[in-house]
Formats: sequence, structure tokens, C-alpha cells
Amino acid sequence: MAAALWQAVVRPVENGLQDKRFRKHNRLLKSADFQLVYQRGFKVVTHTLIFRVIPSEHQEPRIGLAISRKVGKAVKRNLIKRRTREAFREKKASFKKGFDIVVSPRRGILDRDFQDYLKSFDILLKKINRS
Repeated sequence: MAAALWQAVVRPVENGLQDKRFRKHNRLLKSADFQLVYQRGFKVVTHTLIFRVIPSEHQEPRIGLAISRKVGKAVKRNLIKRRTREAFREKKASFKKGFDIVVSPRRGILDRDFQDYLKSFDILLKKINRS
């Protein structure tokens, strides 16, 4: 029974629909990857988030989150991470090629709603597609 449910979940992705899952290969995990983005990447500042971006050889975009303790306690930081990951997950199909992205929040982010996160990713996509 569980196998049948799993196949039902995986099947739409195999039939050509967009893969909107947030998988391990969509994350920046190594410190060296973060350092490369900080050193060589360009910065895109929006009203909610600060993006540092560098083109990569990967097929899909990868995201890393840099949330400082200045933002708040763990519950607040985790809320920001969840919202950022979800906005990335929804917009990752719009990236034309692979990019490594490090995301940092701006002040006042806790007063923003999820739509502001999506707008920030839209601004990022416009700037990336222009260059």
C-alpha cells in the first residue's frame, strides 16, 4: 500500500510536470560554496531579502540561507527559513540555468508576509534574466 502511494506521488513528476520539490541538490551545503558566492557573486537587494548570486555549472539553482542571530531567537529564524525555502521552491522553475544563491534577511522581515518573499524572488529573477 505504501509503495502504491509513493508511486502516485512520484508519477506526476515523471510525466513531465515541473518538479517543485526542495531536494538536497537544491541546497548549498559546503562552507566553500558559501565563500565562493560571497567573494565572486553579485548582490541583489530587495525590500525583504538580500541575495548574493553567482552563475554555476549545475543544471538547477541552489540556495543557501544565512540567517543571523540578530534577527531573533530560533523560532523566528526558522520561520524566515521556512518562508524563504518555500518561495524558492515555488520560483525555482523560473530560473533559466543554474545559479548559486545565498539569502540573508533585511531588518523588519518579521513584519512581512509570504507574498513579500515571492515578490523578492520575482525581483531577483528579473535582474538575473537581464544580465
